[in-house]
Amino acid sequence: MKNIALFIAGFILGLSVAQPVQASDFKKPLHFAPGKNSAIVSAAVVRGDRDIYLIKAHAKQVMTINISTLEENAVFSLFEPKAKNAVRGTEEGKDITTWSGSLSKTGLYRIIVGGTRGNASYKLQVTVK
Repeated sequence: MKNIALFIAGFILGLSVAQPVQASDFKKPLHFAPGKNSAIVSAAVVRGDRDIYLIKAHAKQVMTINISTLEENAVFSLFEPKAKNAVRGTEEGKDITTWSGSLSKTGLYRIIVGGTRGNASYKLQVTVK
C-alpha cells in the first residue's frame, strides 16, 4: 500500500513539472522529389500554433516561397540557418504571402507558417534554384 501511495505521489509530482508541448517542437523537413527543385505542401495550422518547415539550401541559390489560402489567413516568416531573427521583410507582423531572394548562407532554413485569424488551411510552395 505504501508503494502505491509513493507511486501516485511521484506521478502527480511529475505531472506538475511537465513542460507544455510547443508548436516549435514539431518541425517538418521539406524535401523535393528526385529531379525537382520545388515542393508543394497542403496543410492546416491551428489558431495560435505554427508549422515549421526545414529546408537545406546553399548560399547564392534563389529561394521563392508562396503561400495561398482560401480565406487569405496564412502567412510565413523565413529564418536563415541558426538565426534568431527572420529574414528582412518576412518578420512576424509583415503578413508575407510571397517572397523571393538570393540566399546568403548554406544550411538549414526555417519557414514558419502561422494563421492571421482562426485556423488556416494552406498550400505552401517552395522553389530553390
